[in-house]
Amino acid sequence: MRPFHTIAIPHKDILEGRLEQDVFAADLYEVSQGRGPEEYKDPDIFFQRTYLTEGLRNLLSMVERRLKGEGGDHIIQIQTPFGGGKTHSLIALYHKAREWKAKPVVIVGTVLGPRDTLWGALERGLTGQNTRLTGYTSPGREAIRELLLSHEPVLILMDEVLEYAVKAAGQRVGDSTLYAQSLAFMQELTEAVKTLDKVCLVITLPSSLLEHYDENAERFYNQLQKVIGRVEKVYTPVQEGEIAKVIKRRLFSHIDEEEAKKIVQMFVDYAQKENILPAGMEPSEYRDKFLDSYPFMPEVLDVLYHRWGSIHTFQRTRGVLRLLSLVVYSLKDKNIPYISLADFDLSNQELRQELIKHIGNEYNSILDQDITGHSAGAKRVDRSLGNAYQGLKLGTRSARVIFLYSFSSGQSKGATLGEIKRSATTMNNPASAVVEAVEQLKNNLFYLQATEDRYFFSNIPNLNRILLTKMENVKDEDIEKLESELLRGRLKGEKLKVYI
Repeated sequence: MRPFHTIAIPHKDILEGRLEQDVFAADLYEVSQGRGPEEYKDPDIFFQRTYLTEGLRNLLSMVERRLKGEGGDHIIQIQTPFGGGKTHSLIALYHKAREWKAKPVVIVGTVLGPRDTLWGALERGLTGQNTRLTGYTSPGREAIRELLLSHEPVLILMDEVLEYAVKAAGQRVGDSTLYAQSLAFMQELTEAVKTLDKVCLVITLPSSLLEHYDENAERFYNQLQKVIGRVEKVYTPVQEGEIAKVIKRRLFSHIDEEEAKKIVQMFVDYAQKENILPAGMEPSEYRDKFLDSYPFMPEVLDVLYHRWGSIHTFQRTRGVLRLLSLVVYSLKDKNIPYISLADFDLSNQELRQELIKHIGNEYNSILDQDITGHSAGAKRVDRSLGNAYQGLKLGTRSARVIFLYSFSSGQSKGATLGEIKRSATTMNNPASAVVEAVEQLKNNLFYLQATEDRYFFSNIPNLNRILLTKMENVKDEDIEKLESELLRGRLKGEKLKVYI
């Protein structure tokens, strides 16, 4: 079987290991200033590496019609979870607006200072200076309308406005605050926009408030929803079924679909024979899922996007892209036909830290003791499985799978034996070998927990660790003393003296 990287060809930056975080962190303001990574500021490269989801296509079509005076919604709200593609969508709109000969105005709340105003940013975006919309009191609907009318077609892109609200709340404006004036401006702006044929306002808001927003941001969020909720249309750029295509387009320049079908069909045939397909799923259904996600097994995307993605600090699409770019780079010279969770090298410090930062630093030592360290329990299991399986490292592979299944903000944590077998096995060996590996892991790992049907890691030591700790704390002289006492008790005699 051909290695995956000869079937799914990684982009040059992935192959070269140029994996800086900012490559995956889209920044609308930087793009508007002609700065940042080429793949964002160059529209040709940007669209080559962007999978146009149905939501994004609809969004672009709607805005284009509005800017050309052909109807469509005046005000559009983009709602996504953390790292869910909203800024990427705004960058797509920015590039397309210029292509459509419209004037894009970018207002990013994290860029504005506490004494900057939203209306000042609007005028600067249109004219390069502030002469009409000045001062700290919202200018009113007519002034806003006149400015926009004189520059039609105009696309206003607003991002991170909640961050700005936090800063504006601390600025007094007479008996009011800049926060209150900003809210008034948003009402005036939305009213002005809906009276103009070739102006569109696109604003992003999180789908839920995160911990780092304060009560001012929460109040602004709720009030802003009331202001724009009457006239806006909500778009979600990426639907769940499109995640695989988004990720594949970004990581791989080309995928040989015919070769991918061969690999996937071979695995499905093997999985059927070994009875390790997901319960209740038809082989054809699993085959289609695997083809969608290839070179990754479907479980890779499911676990990262749904389980890890449910952790509030994990940036969903962006976080998955970052992790998988590291995984692909680490495996680019390996002779494996596809990528499973068992192929995640948890001894790779960069990859490991991308995970650890979401679950706590204590898992560094847990990984060392149980999976990656020289004397780790998983490696002892690798060596104990017999000559036929030693090279497969089934102990390590199984432990990696369990670890990656172990974390979620929801109730469902851990992997079933079937899930472990499906991800940890290889096609040239019986999946039953994984069962033996898991049994031995239970006896050799210190932080592996097992319920009736699931296995998972936690930061609480299991009985193996507790017993070892107890044994390590027993001194030799204590053992000798206890032995002596036991022997004396057993060898008491009335006629013979006992010497020990």
